[in-house]
Amino acid sequence: MLSKSFFKKIDNWSTIAQSVLYPPTCFICEQQGHNGLDLCLQCFKELNPARYSCLICDIKLPAESSLCGRCLKNPPSFDQVITLYRYKGLAQHLIQSLKFQSKHSCARTLGQLMAHHFKSLNKNPDALIAVPLHPKRLRERGFNQCDLIAQHIHHELGIPLIHNQLKRIINTQSQVSLTAKERQKNLKNAFRYLPTHDIKTIALIDDVVTTGSTANEIAKTLKKQGVQRVEIWAFARA
Repeated sequence: MLSKSFFKKIDNWSTIAQSVLYPPTCFICEQQGHNGLDLCLQCFKELNPARYSCLICDIKLPAESSLCGRCLKNPPSFDQVITLYRYKGLAQHLIQSLKFQSKHSCARTLGQLMAHHFKSLNKNPDALIAVPLHPKRLRERGFNQCDLIAQHIHHELGIPLIHNQLKRIINTQSQVSLTAKERQKNLKNAFRYLPTHDIKTIALIDDVVTTGSTANEIAKTLKKQGVQRVEIWAFARA
């Protein structure tokens, strides 16, 4: 029987071969990619990291502080939102290119940047779960962008990626035009989690966190089934 180390070597050689045949090229200016990314160094510098934010929901704050007023008054079901950048400029362009233009290669860049960030934070949850789409929405789009990102994070960090245990059972109205309260009502009981393993800590993978309503409803659903800690890992925060 072939060992796991054998398959790991094959996977590593496959990655090396791909990098030789298809070297990283910047999405924006088509120059040589930087550090294995499909972004050159100059374009990479255009990403806008958060400076001050709430330690729980990661919402932008005007100055250094610990928690925002909303989290102090009404703590969410999730334990922490951690994002890399603000949802503007290049970060917004990458997410929209993946989500609405089906540029799947963007998922690799998002996943690689997220994996590098969370590795530096020494994050090691029991499992990763991508924010799910309702089956109807999945058929319409043809893919789940969060799952594509999660696959790259799983590949880079080796954290187990769980499929199919978390499902979106209600095809909710689009969240774009809804207020925060309307989003909460819209998402109520929209998810179902059927655990098959003894998992206590989960990182929920998302592309962008807007109001946090989806993350909160999922965290509530997970914790009802025995999960103790839920972190939201997203590329950007609106």
